[in-house]
Amino acid sequence: MTHPDNDTTPWYKQFYPWMLIFFPVLAIVGCTITIMLAFTANDSVVSDNYYKDGLAINRRLEQDHQAQDLGIAAELSFDLEVGDILLDITGLEQDPEQLQLEIIHPTTNVYDVKITLHHLQGNRYRGDLDSSLSFRQYLRLSPVGDINKVAWRLNGEINFKESQTAKLGGQ
Repeated sequence: MTHPDNDTTPWYKQFYPWMLIFFPVLAIVGCTITIMLAFTANDSVVSDNYYKDGLAINRRLEQDHQAQDLGIAAELSFDLEVGDILLDITGLEQDPEQLQLEIIHPTTNVYDVKITLHHLQGNRYRGDLDSSLSFRQYLRLSPVGDINKVAWRLNGEINFKESQTAKLGGQ
């Protein structure tokens, strides 16, 4: 009869107990990090008033259709070195003294910019950029006022890495 070899090495010096402990500890650390991020991260894309936002969608679609019906179109050109924005717009019956341009980042509202464009002459408007832009962003042009109450709006997008001009039209 043979006797098995007695292993006298303490458990904490062996590989298998540590392998069995490692994965549950890793799961606990991962869960802790996930919970911390869930409670401390900024949910800037998520709206707290989703119901009101949902009701306003139809109003915004009406604004887009109104711009199409009036035949309003615009072309923006950005001079990023100087910080100028020039707008040529067609289809307006009256030229308002000011228009509102929103430059909206797709995911992070920290990069959103609202600019007031002032009437120069004819169908030309001008505004000033306060900061440099280098992302792909959405553009929204409308008369000055609450975006939910204006008569029309134009939409478009631009990638500032590829171009410094954009055409806007009712979407």
